[in-house]
Amino acid sequence: MTPNLQLEQRSLVVVRAVAADAGYQVVRPEPDVDSVDGVLMASFGRRPRIEFQAKATARNMLRGDSLRFPLPIKNYNELRLASWTPRILVVALMPDESGPWLSQTDDELCLHSSVYWVSLANMPAVSNTATVTVPIPVANVFDRAQLDAMMTRAEAGSPL
Repeated sequence: MTPNLQLEQRSLVVVRAVAADAGYQVVRPEPDVDSVDGVLMASFGRRPRIEFQAKATARNMLRGDSLRFPLPIKNYNELRLASWTPRILVVALMPDESGPWLSQTDDELCLHSSVYWVSLANMPAVSNTATVTVPIPVANVFDRAQLDAMMTRAEAGSPL
């Protein structure tokens, strides 16, 4: 498997791990035609859902209080458009190729990754042709608490 495919698979693993910890299902649409790698689904209330695009990088892109991620223009345009189901970009920061991505002992399995999210809803159109550098606040940690809060907002029809 190529390093890029490994990063892609790792990003999906961390999303699934956080979703499972929070009690949500992850469904993968096939084929991915509009920058949606998966759908996070709740089994409470009005059954809220959040669509996500998962990315991973081994490069350190943290700058101050944000992560600055170069997103392909296709993904940017498809994630920023209005949708009945909220959409988010999830970015996992992985160790570089020289560091282990996971480790296991008799007591635990550790995924060495920090994961952040951002909603691009209503972001402006841009004239870029290849990528858009998207700032993701480091306060937007993709964890159980933030995923629960996003699901609550999604159920209420509020912006993420």
